[in-house]
Amino acid sequence: MLLALSVTLFSNPIRFPARGFAKILEEGEAQKRLSEYRNFLSSETNQTHFHDGFAMRFQIRHMPRRGNEAIQTGSIYGPFLGSGVSRFSINSEISGDNDYLLKNGKIPKFWKSESIQNIPVPLEMNFITKPFVEGMNYTPFDLIMPFVFWDAEYEKSGKVAGRPAHIFSFQSPAWFIKEKPDWKEFTLALDDAYQAPLRVQTLSTSQILIRTLILRSFKKIGDRWIVKEIDCRDNKLGSVTRMRITSAALGIDFDPSFFSPDGLSRRVKIDPKLFISTD
Repeated sequence: MLLALSVTLFSNPIRFPARGFAKILEEGEAQKRLSEYRNFLSSETNQTHFHDGFAMRFQIRHMPRRGNEAIQTGSIYGPFLGSGVSRFSINSEISGDNDYLLKNGKIPKFWKSESIQNIPVPLEMNFITKPFVEGMNYTPFDLIMPFVFWDAEYEKSGKVAGRPAHIFSFQSPAWFIKEKPDWKEFTLALDDAYQAPLRVQTLSTSQILIRTLILRSFKKIGDRWIVKEIDCRDNKLGSVTRMRITSAALGIDFDPSFFSPDGLSRRVKIDPKLFISTD
């Protein structure tokens, strides 16, 4: 969610808690809000930022309906909030870190750093719905939420995750239907005050709820709020994968080349003292 980076930072330093319900928007206002959110996430409209990079360490915990739980760790980096470009890595004792470069947009792009040849490899589009960790629920689709750039309608306003929100629905384009025929429609609940995603639902062609991403908690780091926990539920299997940000470093000066395909083979080195625990 992220996205949206499916992990979202709030740059507004005002108090986060809110009460009540969001008023129903006029169509023009609803489309304006959606357009602002799209611009916020687009790598094409956000280019000039300094001293605003971020790094987050996370834990993903998979909780199946039956069987043993599994835990994995990793990191996510961005040049600035809303850049539309991010680096994502999963820690592995066997193969080493697996590094990915994700570029958001109507048709997103992905690269992976091959540890053996140490060169960036563009990935096929079917990568978008494959779990980052086999057997878990989180996918690149959940992190960057490309559907926000697809055809949309404003549905209603209400309360989601205890906060006033506006709900939009999005239809899958032809290229995505080829990759995932069952994922036909998506609903996004945007926070009324912060334009932050509170919940994403995936619906089938028969309007059956397939997946749900829902925000669980926030944490304030300095004068900013960050998402602390997000659940990704597979409604068919009854499993939940929880992503929890364990620590974050904000206000980092990144070399722009770190967020290009050619720079993907370069390791990101950040002073551990810059990370602040979310506990």
